[in-house]
Amino acid sequence: MASFNSYARSVVTPVAAILFIVSTVTGVMLFFHWQGGLVKASHEWLSIVFSAIAIWHLVRNWTSFRNYFRNNIAVSALVLSLAVSLIFTGMTGRTGGGSPRAVFMALSQAKIEQTAPIFGLTPDEALSRLKAAGYSGAPGDSLNSIGKSAGRRGSDVVMLLAGNMPH
Repeated sequence: MASFNSYARSVVTPVAAILFIVSTVTGVMLFFHWQGGLVKASHEWLSIVFSAIAIWHLVRNWTSFRNYFRNNIAVSALVLSLAVSLIFTGMTGRTGGGSPRAVFMALSQAKIEQTAPIFGLTPDEALSRLKAAGYSGAPGDSLNSIGKSAGRRGSDVVMLLAGNMPH
């Protein structure tokens, strides 16, 4: 009869691998907004199960894991990956109204009449500033369409208008 440790490892390793794959696939699906509701719930719950298994695995193998701290390259990799993760989370995390990416997308799709006041401008002032920078647009145009007419993106128009905000 196999020992508990042997049995547990025979179960935990394949379960952790499958949950890692599922978490990765559902995370990508969420990023691209494919099947949002069903995938979101699945991703969240299975990620909790994956986290519990990962913590159990870490506790069971703590002695081996602790050996990584004796290797400067491994410590550097751990510290760097933690720092990058924290920075990325800070840059993309949601605060109140949504992520910076969602804000840029919403602004880019909005009409100049809706976006100009955000930058402290009237629509005519915004269009004048854009024209001076080589963009062409008219009332009723979205920032995406104004950017596209100049071979640029709507986010470039957002950045141009944001750079002209009064201090």
